[in-house]
Amino acid sequence: MSAITALPVECNEYGCWTHPAYDKFCDGRDHIPNSEFHAWVKANGLEWGYCLRDESFDDLGDEWPDADFSTWQPEPPEGEGWFVGSIHDSEDGPVCIWFRKAQGGAA
Repeated sequence: MSAITALPVECNEYGCWTHPAYDKFCDGRDHIPNSEFHAWVKANGLEWGYCLRDESFDDLGDEWPDADFSTWQPEPPEGEGWFVGSIHDSEDGPVCIWFRKAQGGAA
């Protein structure tokens, strides 16, 4: 299995982007079982994190669920080496999935 590394993030007009390796894993599915996702992350030697857009969707009014979050600049988790795995809409609103090479050992 080849290493999954950071790639330039080129969002579409709505602010969405998905790393090709993650996109291939998801294979168009709307839901990935947690156990399958965690196994994929581990098999690829990665750690993962996420952040949700801070803005309340009550503030978006009639724009939701078609809200444009192209100006959102998600913040990575604490630590070094994080790269974007996906920026997409979710049932909880815009989410950014972050990946980095597994750091090995306990912190």
